[in-house]
Amino acid sequence: MTYELTERDPAPGSVRQITFVPFLPGGHCAAIPDGDGRLRLPSGEVRPGEHWLLDTTLRIPLETAGFRFQRAHPFAYDAEAAHLYAWLDGDRYKGRRPHAEVELVAGPAEAIAGLMGDAQVVLDAARSFRAQDDASYFADNMRLLEPAYLRAATPEGGSGFGGGPQAWRARRSMIVEGLDRDGTFLDVGCANGLLMESVHAWAAERGRVIEPYGIDLAPGLVGLARRRLPRWAGRIEVGNALSWRPRDGRRFTFAHILAETVPRARFGDLARHVLDTLVEPGGRLLLSVYQASEGTLPDAAEQFGGIGLAVSGRAGATAWVDA
Repeated sequence: MTYELTERDPAPGSVRQITFVPFLPGGHCAAIPDGDGRLRLPSGEVRPGEHWLLDTTLRIPLETAGFRFQRAHPFAYDAEAAHLYAWLDGDRYKGRRPHAEVELVAGPAEAIAGLMGDAQVVLDAARSFRAQDDASYFADNMRLLEPAYLRAATPEGGSGFGGGPQAWRARRSMIVEGLDRDGTFLDVGCANGLLMESVHAWAAERGRVIEPYGIDLAPGLVGLARRRLPRWAGRIEVGNALSWRPRDGRRFTFAHILAETVPRARFGDLARHVLDTLVEPGGRLLLSVYQASEGTLPDAAEQFGGIGLAVSGRAGATAWVDA
């Protein structure tokens, strides 16, 4: 095999085949058992009309490995064969999308590499994966999520959700269980603003008056949210969740975060920044952890507990702590 190491995206249309090296939460590498004691990696061709990142990178790992990616990053490219190599940051998948029923073999990358014919691919992927920093994490999220959400045909899709309005409500409405009074609500990572809009409406059904605000790292998504929600356009800003503060110094009764907004090692920094500087005294920080069945991420209460924060309540995929 001949390829050149790279951290750059290939030119549009220059990828015919992709091989993926999946990494699970916690950093273990995963591979597909081949039936003879050997392992193989998810791999396949880019179909006509597919975007290699937005389409192929979702389809092939699901169809071949039962793996759903959260983040993808090229680490090598064979120009002659138009063959891209990328690592994936994600988890096992058991959900509604078509997927393979595979018992993945997982372990340290070096151990997985020893069971594969293409060991160097795994070792090169591991070096790239382990070298990632905050800047590359945010860049990977931007290059994937912004175009994917902007091209979505539904409001739910524009907020990163694969179902329709009824499923959206069933999976997200538990957030309002943690809103125990009237007040302001900050959605950290607001995308197209659908959660802001939904929480406002769901709370009103319970007699609560919730005034929503939002921030997102992606300027294109902030622009979309402002167009969708012109009455709240002045409340939606571009910002990095680890450092953003409102220009007017305001704090919020409630703030909602997702763990995948930041690298896993920075979740404690995210939670403490929001709790200490963005949530008003006596307010509440909410965390949601969404994953398919068989996912291995710690749930919201476990993630709070892992950084020493005492959970005061939970509902479904959401847990909260009081300031």
